[in-house]
Amino acid sequence: MKERFQASDFVISAKVESVRDSLTKGDYVMSSDPMYWREGGYNPILKVTNVYKGELKTDIIEITPRWSNCSQYFKTGDTYIIFGYVNNKGEFATDVCSGNFSITNKERLKIFRKIRKK
Repeated sequence: MKERFQASDFVISAKVESVRDSLTKGDYVMSSDPMYWREGGYNPILKVTNVYKGELKTDIIEITPRWSNCSQYFKTGDTYIIFGYVNNKGEFATDVCSGNFSITNKERLKIFRKIRKK
C-alpha cells in the first residue's frame, strides 16, 4: 500500500454520490447483471471528504474509467479510499490495481492510517 500511495497523483477518501456510466440498458452487462445498475458502476461522481495526497480544486470529482477489465466498480453510497492518477487527457482516473478500498474494510483502513503517519 505504501508503494501505491507514493505512486499516486492523488489519494482521497470520497463517497460515491452517483454513477454516470455510459453503458445503455440493452448492453450485455445489463442483461447479465441487473444489480449493476441498481448498486453502482464504473464512472462515479464522488464527494471528496479528505485529501491525503495531491491537490484538488473542487470537492466533487468524476472518475473516468478505462472501460477495460481494469476498471474499478464503485457502489453508490459507499465511501472509498482512492489511489488515483490524472490521465493523459487531464481526467481523474483509477483502476482495480491501484489499491482502492471501501472504508468498511477495517484491516486495510488500519494499514492506511499507519502509512499516513509516516
